[in-house]
Amino acid sequence: MELRAVAHTVIHTTRTEFEKLSKKGKIVLVTLAALAGLGIVTGIYRLLVGLGSTTNLSDAYPWGLWLGFDFTLIAFGGTAFTMAMVVHVFNQEKYHSVLRPALLTGFLGYISVLVILLIDLGRPDRFWGFIPYANVHSPLFEICWCILIYTTVLAFEVAPMVFERLNQPRTLRIFRAAIIPVTIVGIAVSTCHQSTLGTIYLALPARTHELWWSWVMPILYYLSAIGMGLSAAILVMLVGSKALGREPDMEALGGLGKISVWIWVAYLLLRIEDLLMTGDLRYMTTLDSRGTRFWVEILLMVVTPIVLYSIRNVRTSKVGLLWTALAVTLGLGFNRFNPMFSERPPVPIEVSYFPSLVEFIVQIGVLAAAALAWYVLARLLPIFEPEHQHA
Repeated sequence: MELRAVAHTVIHTTRTEFEKLSKKGKIVLVTLAALAGLGIVTGIYRLLVGLGSTTNLSDAYPWGLWLGFDFTLIAFGGTAFTMAMVVHVFNQEKYHSVLRPALLTGFLGYISVLVILLIDLGRPDRFWGFIPYANVHSPLFEICWCILIYTTVLAFEVAPMVFERLNQPRTLRIFRAAIIPVTIVGIAVSTCHQSTLGTIYLALPARTHELWWSWVMPILYYLSAIGMGLSAAILVMLVGSKALGREPDMEALGGLGKISVWIWVAYLLLRIEDLLMTGDLRYMTTLDSRGTRFWVEILLMVVTPIVLYSIRNVRTSKVGLLWTALAVTLGLGFNRFNPMFSERPPVPIEVSYFPSLVEFIVQIGVLAAAALAWYVLARLLPIFEPEHQHA
């Protein structure tokens, strides 16, 4: 009976909130729902007929659109461990207003990663294989376990919001008592798999172009995940607050932008030093697709936040913060996709890759479903806490 009452409350609240929306808001939500539904149907179709007839993947290009988005989403979902580290480890309570939206974003981001990975596997029925069959020498083994553990940690960190909404103070106290050790575990496993995503390419020196292959790739991937996590928190707060008709905490968002500057400065210095030490700096001046993509990545992901987040007028402007965070997100996408498609020349034309329509539809559907779920949960759960609850 209690579950039925909860379900009835959720349905009633969702219907009431939907009716309150403007015409534009309703169109956006219906569009997201339609794209999510189309993605579900297309994803089921891919699982039924296989990768060969639904994708343009091949033995030459086994990593395609879905895995590139997985790498990007993992970094974007890094906003959860980044904000947890800022608030709980460094005890910066002034950023507490950003923590819960970041945790929800990270949780839904990692759920999206797991869904895409399941669809991307050639044998999705064997997704559990890494659990009983431990290949401890493989970076992918560590990544799989860390993502599994961290998704569980995120579910634990999101759970207090659910029990607050259900008015379960006894259960809520249990979760709050364990939040610090759980957060520490989450930060540890995030550090492991965010950096190990870069470690994967260390085993592929013949396939990865000199502009991206480096012994310091694990450190670069970790730093970029933190930088992306800060901008993701800004982006989510601005877009989410607008969608929910709230005013964002501009002082906190401006502070996150200021912190981000130092992260990207450290990243840029390490990147340039590595290219100088290896003698690969000359590839930056080559007028080919790789050199162009490298500059787009650096300008959007690194130079833009260093310059714009350093300007006070940008940090105090919703529009300035929004466009800067969007630039970082786009640049991070280039950063995660570029090594996958940066084979050293010559590359035969017959093994080129461009995603199929099914790949695009599934990916768009997953992203639409995550955005829709975030909005619905933000309406139902106390994502934006009143200030007195922070004390």
